[in-house]
Order: sequence, then structure tokens, then C-alpha cells
Amino acid sequence: MDNLNLWMQKIERCVNACRELIHAYEVEIPEKGLLAGFHEPVFNKDTYRMLFDADNMHYPLGDAFLEYGIPGILRMTEKKQPLDTEETAAYRHGIYLIYREVYCFIQKHAAKAGQLAENENDKENKDRLFRIADICRKLTQSRPETFMEALQLFWFLYLLRGGFGGGCIGRLDQKLYPFYAAEVGNHTWKREEALAAIIQFYEKLNKMSAGDTLRNMMLSGKNEEGNDETNELTYLFLEAYEQTGDAEPHLNVRIHKNTPEKLKETCIRIIAEGKGQPTLYYDDFIIPSMEHAGISHKDACRYANDGCTETLIDGRSAISFWQHEMVKTVELTFFNGEDNPFVHPVEMKKNSRYGPSFIPHTGLKTGFRSGETARMHCFEDFLTAFFRQQEFQVGEWIKKIDRKIEEDENDTLTSPLVGGTLKECLMTGKDPLRGGGFTIPNYQLLSGTVTTAADCLRAVEYCVFEKEYCTLDQLKAAMKADYEGYEPLRQRLLHAPKYGNGEERVDELAALIARKFLDQVAAYKSRSGKRIWPGLYNIDFKIIANITGATPDGRRFRDPIGEHCSPTPGAAQKGPTAIVESAKRLPMAEGYASSPLHLTLDKSGFVLGADSMQVIRQLMEAAEKASVPVLNISMYDREELMDAKKNPEKHRGLIVRVWGFNARFVELDEELQDHIIKRVN
Repeated sequence: MDNLNLWMQKIERCVNACRELIHAYEVEIPEKGLLAGFHEPVFNKDTYRMLFDADNMHYPLGDAFLEYGIPGILRMTEKKQPLDTEETAAYRHGIYLIYREVYCFIQKHAAKAGQLAENENDKENKDRLFRIADICRKLTQSRPETFMEALQLFWFLYLLRGGFGGGCIGRLDQKLYPFYAAEVGNHTWKREEALAAIIQFYEKLNKMSAGDTLRNMMLSGKNEEGNDETNELTYLFLEAYEQTGDAEPHLNVRIHKNTPEKLKETCIRIIAEGKGQPTLYYDDFIIPSMEHAGISHKDACRYANDGCTETLIDGRSAISFWQHEMVKTVELTFFNGEDNPFVHPVEMKKNSRYGPSFIPHTGLKTGFRSGETARMHCFEDFLTAFFRQQEFQVGEWIKKIDRKIEEDENDTLTSPLVGGTLKECLMTGKDPLRGGGFTIPNYQLLSGTVTTAADCLRAVEYCVFEKEYCTLDQLKAAMKADYEGYEPLRQRLLHAPKYGNGEERVDELAALIARKFLDQVAAYKSRSGKRIWPGLYNIDFKIIANITGATPDGRRFRDPIGEHCSPTPGAAQKGPTAIVESAKRLPMAEGYASSPLHLTLDKSGFVLGADSMQVIRQLMEAAEKASVPVLNISMYDREELMDAKKNPEKHRGLIVRVWGFNARFVELDEELQDHIIKRVN
């Protein structure tokens, strides 16, 4: 009974938080276009925390709301069902209460649009307002039938999901395709109207905010039979971005051997604009890796990405992820399980110059004694100590994830608003995490500083044991001093071979680090049989740089580290082809949680037009041959970026790729701006 009471209290608190959020929205009828609703809620932090705890918004909503409509969801949840327990009846009722509020919210838009139409003298605008009223009214009466109705319903739920109008979008071209197909069959499809609505959708996203908003959309892909799923909406979503060209949404396209040439050409053309859109996901590497890990072919073919670059199964999984600090692991190896004494707390911002400041802390556990450097007489001794430290730290992460899995199996509440979008939840009344729709558990452990860690190991091998520029203890002393007074040694370390230049030995070390990490994570199974998805990816590379002292590659405390499977900024000296050659040696595809390669090209090195587009095509083909599962190509003018730092008012429209999102360069904090400038090859 105590557990039941706690469960019902959780539901009540979440329902009240959702109500507070919904009531915070004002009714908004646009002055042009057909898409109603906008985001300007104001509510307290406790409400936001309650909502985020129940829905981290990193995964797409299900699509039951498109199948049943709001009235259908209400019919399925208004009464206790014969097979309901007290727990499922309570959750079902929570869905009902929230969707009654959603119903009223939509109804208010219908009434407001109708009232405005009655008072409008201009016939064209009057007809437009009546059309909005009709669309909203229809959504309170039945399931959507047209593309515009489906897009409007998606937009309403997207708004009401969370406090900042953000969240993962998912495979929207596939979810809305049946409505497009029905209109084509009825000869009522209006392409230009649909394009205008999508553009309005994008404009609303960009008026809210831009940056790390989780607004990732996945387009195209192949189905279970291997057939391409590109459709008219795929092209419309891309065309709308070409016409708007702002930071939102974050576009991603699935590529495979049967992808139409037209879609590839469209992607190349947009990439050549230099804004880091879209990111490419290669089905032919990702889907087999998921299947090898036990995910069915049917489910794997539904994959999308979350609010960043991590993969998930759209409509089948939520997501929780953790990030291992591989470069910090090198530091702990040098100092026998302790921080570099030079490391001190620093205040920083995560990405936006307008965001809050905070002091970062390592997620690693100090105190594990992997060995004193004085007892390491060859590189193999140091390498063994490093892998002992790595194995221990990864093991500690696995323990944390295991506790989260157990918590989700017993206690975690998923927002009933999310539950109402999942067919299994509506049928059973069960929380999505426990039989109500999230059939593919998705817990991820990621590490994307493998490349800089490899630079560090190679520098130890090359400078200490091959060239004998110093001893391990002398190098340790230099790192402890942040290289103050050791500049000649630092220069030698900086000029040691680095990942990203096709240097075989350093690439082998990166592959070895990655292999041990992936194997250790992949070997785990929870008591209930759940796996952890491994990936070579990190969104917190800037945070890790601010908690890791000087490293043996010549890097000082707070200097940049490499993200994902990309080189340390400034380390790649032989161009993008050499970077792909290095990436080829990594077991990237096995990191199916996400293992992206980011290539940042200097736009000033190309003739605008055919030259840059040909280079992009060649890099796409080279990455595919190298079995790169996720590829992002950005093109920036280094001088323009540097001028934007000095004169931001002149570069408000400059868009850059950060990690799993795009942002306006001038809105990023200075440290991240410098990191992006150093990426340019």
C-alpha cells in the first residue's frame, strides 16, 4: 500500500506540473500562415525539474496521437479497464487528466481563431482564420486526416511537452507520410501550402531559442526490406531549411546503398552552405551493429537520433547516457589514481554565453592505484597501468548505470503526457519503462576523448621511450607544473605524432583504447538481461578540458581536447582525407550508441560552388568506404569566425555545428568559439 500511495503521489505531482505548464501558455493565432501556437511559458524551477525528471525530452514522442487523435486517447483512458491494477488505473487516469488539458488548450485555439475570423473584414485573411479554426476544431473531434491537421497536432504536443519548447523531433517525414499519401490519393495535396507550413514550423522554433535545444529531426532511411523510405516530405523538410537557413531544427539524414542520388545531391548542396547541416547516418553500418547487439531488424530500421547525436529507436525507447573521460584517465594513470595537483576549480559556461556559470567536477573516482610511474620501465608498463585505470573507471560507470536500470525497473515515473503517445501504454496502462511501450532499453556509456588519449599515449611512447627526451617522472613533473619552465619539452611533445594525420601507430593506439572500452561495455548485462549501448562520442569535451590538467601530448590545463572520433583541435595537419584515414582504423561502427566523425573544412580554401560540392561528395564516399557510421561536414571561413568574435553584431546569421546541435556562433561562449576556430582544417 505504501508503494501504491507513493506511485499515486508521483503521478499527481507530474499531472499538476503539466497543468501548470499548459496553463502558462497563451493562445496564439499567427498573423500569417496556418500553424497556431507559440512558446512563452513562465513557471517555477520546481515545476521544470518535475517535468524533466519524468521526461528528459531527449527522445521522440510516440505516434499513437496521430493514430487515435486526442478524442481517441481520452476514450481509452477515461475509465479503468478490466485488466487494470491499481497502479495501471492510476497511470491511465493521469494520462486522461493531462489530455483533457490538451483538449481544452486546442479548443481555445479553435475558439480564438473563429472569433478573429468573425471580426475580420479582409476576405483572404478571414478565410485563413476560419481554416485555422476548422483545423483546431477537427483535432478536438477526431484523429487528424490531412497533413496540416497532423502537423498542427504534432506542434501542439511538442509545445506542451516541456518548458523550453525543445525536445527531440524524430522521424517526422515518416510519421506524417500517411497523411501526405492520403491527400495525394484524394487529389487534395497542396505542396506549396505544406512547404509554407513547414517553414512556419521552423520559424517558430528559431523565435523560441537556438542552440542545445534537443530539436533533432531524422529524415529518410531504409525499411525492413531494404527499400528506401525517402518521400516528398523528406525533400520538403530539407527545402524548408534551405529557405530559412537558421540554427533550428537540427537536421539528420539516413544514407544507405539505395539512397536516391537526388537526396545525396540535396544533402551535398546544403552542406556546402557551410552550416554543418545535415549530419549523415549510414544505415549499412548502424543497423547491423544494433542487430549484433540483440536489437531486432524491424526495430533497428526505426532508429533515429536523440536530442544530440546518440541513437535510439524512435517510438520504442527512451534514453539515458553517461560519458567516460578517457583523457582524464590518462591523468589518473600518471598520478596513480589522483588528480594532477595543478588542477583547480574553474568557472565556465556549458555552451551559450547567456547560460549560467558553473564549476565542473570529474565523474571519475579517484584513489584507484594503477601504479607509480617510477616503477614503469618501458612503454608496455605504462600502457598496462593505463588500461588497469580505464577498466576500473569504466567498471564504476557500469555500476552507476546498473543502479539506474534497477530504479527504472521499479520506481521511475514517465510523464503521462509521453505515455499517451504510445499505443502499448494506452492499451495496458503501464508506465512505458515497464511494459508500456519502451520495448528497447536504451542505457548508454560513451567516451569520445579516445583520440586525444591516443595522442597522449603515443607522446609517452615516442618522447620518453623512443627518443628519450625525458623520463616518465620528468614528464610528470612538467605536467604538474602545467609546463611552466618546460617549454622546450612541451614543443617536442606537441610535435609527436598525432591522430588525424594517417599516422599508423597513434591510430593503432586509438583503436586499442576504443576496442577495450567497447568490449568492456558490450560484455555487460543487467540481472534482467538489459545491455548498455557503447559509443565513441562525448558532448562534454569542453567540461572535460576544464577538469583535466596538462597532458603528455603537450596540452595545457583547459586547452581543448578532441570530441567524438575527431582529432584534437589543431592536431590534424594533413587535411580531411588523412583524418578519414585515421578514423578508418577505429572500430567506430561497433559503437552503435553513436560514433561520429566531424570534419571542419576551411571554406576559404575552396571556390564557391562546384569545387566545394565535389570535395564534400568525395569525403562522403571516403567516409563510407572507411565504415564511418555518422559523418558531419562543416565549412567555415576561419577569418570570418575570428572577426565574428570581435564584431558579433556583423555576424548574427553565422551558424556553426557544436556537437549534436547547431547554434549561432555569436551566441556561444568565448571558450567554445575558440574550440570551433581551432577545428578548422
